[in-house]
Amino acid sequence: MKQLSILLLIFSYISTFAQETVVKDNSSRSSSSNYSNKVTYYKVNEGDVIILNDDTIGTPYLFEEFQLGSIFVYDEETVNNIAIKYNAYNDVFFIKPSLNSPNTEAQGITKSIDLKIKLGDKLFVALPSMDNRGDLQYYEVLSSGEKGKLLKKNSKLYKERIEATTSLTRDVPATFKDQTTYYFQHKNGDFSELPTSKKKFIAVFEVDKKKVTAIIKENKLNIKNELDLIKFFKLYESI
Repeated sequence: MKQLSILLLIFSYISTFAQETVVKDNSSRSSSSNYSNKVTYYKVNEGDVIILNDDTIGTPYLFEEFQLGSIFVYDEETVNNIAIKYNAYNDVFFIKPSLNSPNTEAQGITKSIDLKIKLGDKLFVALPSMDNRGDLQYYEVLSSGEKGKLLKKNSKLYKERIEATTSLTRDVPATFKDQTTYYFQHKNGDFSELPTSKKKFIAVFEVDKKKVTAIIKENKLNIKNELDLIKFFKLYESI
């Protein structure tokens, strides 16, 4: 009963989902919170309608199947062993009571800075967007300490289908492509995107420029490699 009561509390955060995705038949748009009809995606901010079919390469999801995870409210684990899935294209998490629950029961969670989502060793939080501080986006926390957080933004780039223009060319199917951006959230809350250029990367830490340079050089770190980035931030916390 306790688990059910907490689950109902979590579902009070749930969005209508119509703001994120519309389900479409062949004639008109109709909003729905029904996860199971996945044939169409509609991104309100950009106004594009995406019709998925068997030829589409890739997926709008970070991982294709639901996984068991936990939800934290105010840093307290309130629900565990709940089925969770992340749509990286629309930046929305879905939950349903269990892995065996039908997909028709899945609903999208409204972003809130009070909620944290954990899947295995991955922790996701909702923080202000780099483009608009009034909007929230999900970030994966790769490292956290007194000096700040290393954040990873998982997103998907959609490329529309290109039809063949001549008998000598072929159709190019629609594609979802993974995109990853890393950020440093300073202890004052400000964000800095982490460049792949070593010189520009070091410039993000201007106050500790010499120490940061030494960390990278002495440990032979490749800042383009995620594991090396995590290692860098753990070493950076120690100086």
